[in-house]
Amino acid sequence: METGTMIKHYGLFKLRIGQLPPMKRILLFVFLISVPLVQSAYAHPLIVDSNPVQSSNVPTANKVIIYFSESVELDYSYIKVFDSNGEQVDNKDTNYFKDDTALVVTTPQLQPGIYTVSTQVLSKVDGHLVPYSFVFGVGAVSLPTNGQPQTTEAIYFPEAGARFPGLVGQVIVLGSVISSLLIWKTIQRKNLINENLLVQKLYHGKFSSVTGVGLFLVFASNVLMLVIQTIRLGVPAINVMQTSFGSVWIIRMALTVVLLGIWFLFESRSEISFKKQVLLLGLSLALIGTTSMIGHGAASEQTLAIAIDYVHNLLASVWIGGVIFFAFVLMPVFSTLQGDKKDLLALITIPKFSSMILIGLGILIVTGPTLLWFLEDDVALLSQSQYGFLIIAKIAIGAAMVGLGFYNQFKIQRTAQKNLQSKDIAVYKKLHKSLRIEVVLGMLLLGTVALLTNASLPTSQIQQATAQQNDYVFRTTEFAEDAMFEVDIQPLTSGANTINVSVLGIDGNPLNGLEDLKVKVSNPQRNIAPIDVTMIKTDDSTKYEGELTFGFSGMWNVEVEAIRTEGTNQGASFSVFAKPRLTQLNFDVTEYTFPVNGTAPLYPVFDGKETLWISDTSKPRLWKFSLSDKQFRSYEFEGKTSVFLKIDDDGKVWFTDSPESKIGYFVPETEQFRIIPMPFKTIPIALETDLEGNIWVALVDRNSLLKYNPNSEQFQEYEIPTKPAGPVALKRDQNGNIWIAESQGGKIGVIEPQSGKIREFAPEQPLREPFTLYVDREQNLWISEHTGLNIVKFNPVFETFERVQVSDPNSLPFGLVEDKYNNIWIAQHTLDKLGVYDPYKEDFVELDIPSSGTFTQFLTSDDSGDIWFVEQRGAGKQGGKLGNVAISEVPSLGVASKQSLQQFRYSEITAPFLTVGIVATSLLFIKSMRDKRTLDSLIE
Repeated sequence: METGTMIKHYGLFKLRIGQLPPMKRILLFVFLISVPLVQSAYAHPLIVDSNPVQSSNVPTANKVIIYFSESVELDYSYIKVFDSNGEQVDNKDTNYFKDDTALVVTTPQLQPGIYTVSTQVLSKVDGHLVPYSFVFGVGAVSLPTNGQPQTTEAIYFPEAGARFPGLVGQVIVLGSVISSLLIWKTIQRKNLINENLLVQKLYHGKFSSVTGVGLFLVFASNVLMLVIQTIRLGVPAINVMQTSFGSVWIIRMALTVVLLGIWFLFESRSEISFKKQVLLLGLSLALIGTTSMIGHGAASEQTLAIAIDYVHNLLASVWIGGVIFFAFVLMPVFSTLQGDKKDLLALITIPKFSSMILIGLGILIVTGPTLLWFLEDDVALLSQSQYGFLIIAKIAIGAAMVGLGFYNQFKIQRTAQKNLQSKDIAVYKKLHKSLRIEVVLGMLLLGTVALLTNASLPTSQIQQATAQQNDYVFRTTEFAEDAMFEVDIQPLTSGANTINVSVLGIDGNPLNGLEDLKVKVSNPQRNIAPIDVTMIKTDDSTKYEGELTFGFSGMWNVEVEAIRTEGTNQGASFSVFAKPRLTQLNFDVTEYTFPVNGTAPLYPVFDGKETLWISDTSKPRLWKFSLSDKQFRSYEFEGKTSVFLKIDDDGKVWFTDSPESKIGYFVPETEQFRIIPMPFKTIPIALETDLEGNIWVALVDRNSLLKYNPNSEQFQEYEIPTKPAGPVALKRDQNGNIWIAESQGGKIGVIEPQSGKIREFAPEQPLREPFTLYVDREQNLWISEHTGLNIVKFNPVFETFERVQVSDPNSLPFGLVEDKYNNIWIAQHTLDKLGVYDPYKEDFVELDIPSSGTFTQFLTSDDSGDIWFVEQRGAGKQGGKLGNVAISEVPSLGVASKQSLQQFRYSEITAPFLTVGIVATSLLFIKSMRDKRTLDSLIE
């Protein structure tokens, strides 16, 4: 387009704008500026319900269903369920449940215990990827309690602020159209005004102005909703419109534009026809339907709830919109009449308006509690939640409006009706003031509705049960820049725990400006998002106490943050290992018989995948046991026996043939053996690999170690300083150093493979036949003191020894291994028992082996942390067995405590209210109809 043409068109456009009425200019201006307004923050869908509900106990479960406050996108959402061992137990089949506001994941039939649910959802409404975590229990398990129902909720004020003008606007439009059809049509037939064209024109002007304001508010609200949503998502508006929220927005904006088009047509005319009013009515009814499409009724996934929500919104619009119509359309029209006409018309309008409102009010009394019953019927939870407080505020404001209606009927109308003959009725001024107050209350009510619509429902999360009584207390002091936190957690176990935090300054005095303390617990390894812990200030202003749940055993991250009124907030975080007491563990022992009689299995080793390899001292063979199908298979080689085993980084199974003075390895892929003779006659025992792939061999009879290089096939000997040393066990730590158990020297040693340097360590009382070694997750070295009846913990950093005595003096501790809960398991080969020691809580228990005469010497663990042990001997000719201990947590029994308020059922509270409300509105409706007929007969 040429410049001149552009200027010409612009001038014409500007002229036409100048000729428009003020209201049209405002609407056109809003439309023009709405296009570039769209910009770019953060809201999210909340959990409004779940099955099982958060922090609740259920007898059994085979799926988890989560209901969200908004629709979610399946492709970007999941639900994961973790058991108390930290293992994911769901079937990884997250799907929609009935509709897109709920997700479901199936699980095997869940056994008693505490389960952690981790969910991540992408909202179809706001498009945010939101993590959320909670716990629930199956069976009579103990979950934390704070004495009061705990809710997870939020109010989204920007969304509420954006939606509020739209609510007001659609109420004005719908209420005005219905009131015009039901009330004005009857009033204008009265002789007082039916021939007054000035009044008719004034009415049309007022009606047009009020509905125009309403449509302006709806349009502005639509723009604000889109702007906020675009900011939330950080994407262009066109992308927002492609979401489910965008679909609703497009429908709402289309209806608004059509309504504005109709308004533009009738605003410039002297009156609006009946057909156009009916069209306005239909479109307005559709417009409030979009509100129900994004409300809590829709989130309930129940058609009846959505229908009730729609009816509720419709009748509320009739009520509040009718009041606005009465106050800002009819009353200004009446004010232009001369003499007592305005008082007479105001008087006869009261019962007409009351009869219309009372019908709606009677239905509202039913739909309101019924809708709430669909959404949340937990009385105790409602009474303690923000949502419940908003409901109470809504009821209180509504009651005040009803009270003003009573005042209008029983004070203003009744008094005027008595004084009708004397002509001293004075209705207009009193009613005008009353209606203005009622409009203000109506705006407050709509504001409450906007907050309710953008508030998450209480999640029915009632945490019950108390932390177990336990002597163990975890204590730590964490430092921030200007503060320190003295923390203790008791009993530091999976499930319920008590946390106490003292918040102090660095100088040990109370922290200045301390207002509150926030505590969160998370498990990043399992993608468990931070879970807020409710903290309560004790009598001491610096101390806080709360109840927190570790959903399963494992390493958890705890965050503490001091909220201050002056100075910056101070925070710190630390990790704790939550684990059950030994008495809270269930041990399920299973034995597997070798398929050949006369076997003498000795040493098990796990390949890290799904296979156990087991040596056999009765013959030159190795046994392979598949964890998947529980089948044995043997592989024989030329020699006399297999004793100790070690799997290298390439998966080769190394073994010692001590009587033959040989070592060898087996390649599982090719099923080929390679036998390697020692460079001299000796007794090779234990094997270990270093970080370069070399094989180290303990020579029990030569007080030395041999290093074998598989590439050069050369041996190198390293002598141990102590003579005799009797090296019988080797174990590599995370630094690559190899530790040595000197059974005859009563010491332990460590060799640096690169330098060959050996250092030795011994307690004040020498170790009594140290025989096996194990390096735990914290890199402590555990030693079985075979004839000393102890297991010994050696700290390589501080070089300290700590003895732990086993309970049975006849046990002779042998092999050591660690389970999934960091407990140390002990083979006690002279007893048909396994020992279990908890190094954190210093507990010791024994587990019976079902068979007798087992002579169990060595054990190992698999990738799930369960224990495998070898019974070298068996009854008769049968020979040995392989044993498995499946470990799981035993649920802690606890009695669920409920608040006394929960004893009241929702129906018990609402039933009387519904009955009284229906009866009262029915009687008042009858009275209004009688008053209407009476006044119509008296006033023409």
